[in-house]
Amino acid sequence: MKSRLLRLAVMALVAVVALTFIYYSSIQMIEGTYQVVGVTDKGIVVQRGSEESSLRTTPDMMELIQMNHFYDIGYEKRLLQAPVIDYIRLHPAGR
Repeated sequence: MKSRLLRLAVMALVAVVALTFIYYSSIQMIEGTYQVVGVTDKGIVVQRGSEESSLRTTPDMMELIQMNHFYDIGYEKRLLQAPVIDYIRLHPAGR
């Protein structure tokens, strides 16, 4: 009985480690110049070419961001979660 419980515990531990590794290896850091095209209740909507993304951010940061301006943005894209802004700064071209 102890042997069976020990094997189950080891298999559960291996499964948790494997799932954690898969989750963290799936996180992507995306950087580029994006145009802010909209605001949602939890963040901003940015566009780059035909690609559009909704990024989660704080309300104070949303107040500083201006619509239809270009920004250099870096954000993390995670499984099953809205992307979170890592950094944002006004692109030298501005508009």
